[in-house]
Amino acid sequence: MAKKVLIIDDDRSTVKFLAVVLDEHGYETDSAFDGKEGLLKVKEARPDLVVLDVMMPKKSGFTLFKQMRKDEKLRDLPVLMLTGVAGVLDDFDAKAEDAELRPYDSLREALRKTIRQMRDEGLIRPEMFLDKPVDPEVFMAKVQELIGG
Repeated sequence: MAKKVLIIDDDRSTVKFLAVVLDEHGYETDSAFDGKEGLLKVKEARPDLVVLDVMMPKKSGFTLFKQMRKDEKLRDLPVLMLTGVAGVLDDFDAKAEDAELRPYDSLREALRKTIRQMRDEGLIRPEMFLDKPVDPEVFMAKVQELIGG
């Protein structure tokens, strides 16, 4: 029986791309396009893995992750978080005229703070983070590492 992967991302192109990659490797996929819909689907579908975008409307990936870790039935569900933040911020920083001026350091610090809060609340951080754009081979290696093939 094929393992189920739920992809939760507001970028429909990313969802379609990841679904094709997973389908080609024999996984069954389902999708949700915001955090609110994602929580409903996680509870309904009972996937083997959740691929979760960090930044989404209606409920961020971190908020959804925290809710999952506090729910006894979802606590042990593996989560691979996707983030496009690091690459975008690095591009902006590289284009900054003044090397001392890094306007997105506050966003980086906010992400670090969220991860620290999760740890302080006793929440285990996601099993893996993966930066966008997603390399299909790296993605599949991480999926297989988390739930097997």
